[in-house]
Amino acid sequence: MLDRFVSELGWESLLNKRGTTFRQLSDEQKNALDEAHAKALLLEYPAMIKRPLLVTRNQYHLGFKPAEYADIFS
Repeated sequence: MLDRFVSELGWESLLNKRGTTFRQLSDEQKNALDEAHAKALLLEYPAMIKRPLLVTRNQYHLGFKPAEYADIFS
């Protein structure tokens, strides 16, 4: 699933850089981020995945946007 999320949304969008888990990473870990390292971190620390992550009819929606959610669920 993570590979699909990364291919659809990009690892940069999927990675929650505002959370405490990301902020607790060392500067070395943060500076070495690329797709492979990001995937490894997201698997090790699922809390680093930006939420909510909604999949509907093979469409991917990241983050909460009231207008978008109203449209999806109407």
